[in-house]
Amino acid sequence: MPREDWEKNTLGKIFMPEGLWPEGRIGTVLDVGCGLSFKSQYIKADIRVGVDAYRPYLEKIDATVPYVCINADAMHIDSLFLHKSFDIVTLLDIVEYLEKDDALELIGKAGKLARRAVVIETPLGFLPQNMDILGMGGDHFQTHRCGFEAEELEAMGYDVIIRDYRLSDVKRHTSETSPASIKMIAAIKRYDRG
Repeated sequence: MPREDWEKNTLGKIFMPEGLWPEGRIGTVLDVGCGLSFKSQYIKADIRVGVDAYRPYLEKIDATVPYVCINADAMHIDSLFLHKSFDIVTLLDIVEYLEKDDALELIGKAGKLARRAVVIETPLGFLPQNMDILGMGGDHFQTHRCGFEAEELEAMGYDVIIRDYRLSDVKRHTSETSPASIKMIAAIKRYDRG
């Protein structure tokens, strides 16, 4: 996903106008499935922890702020961290890489680790992809296995914003064509509201 979009459409800029972004200082962020791009670097926080199963991504991170990096399967976050360990837990461009049951389980685990909010970003619906668009050999980790609709996340208590999104111009699938323009879901569930 293009860096220009990450810088222009930070999570705060997406959610603040709707009054959905947590107010005040954010101490800790857990970025689950962080890859090498670290979209969470645009969250003003004291401590950022990135978890990714594919070590080559962690070894080539592209962030302007410090991270603690952990090479682990996202499905194990509940054994890596205590409940309520992080102000914000992000699942940015990860749930679509899991089988649907695993994606739902991961969303539940993220909710147990968050003190203030869980943020999910994923394409609206299913987007065909079975290639590592960065060319780093992580095809297995970059294969899309499920898709989400806004109503599914809303039923789980998430506030959802749908936005237009232009994918970077790279081949994503060995035999299917992915559209260049899609809709993205940005969803947030607040745990710090009564």
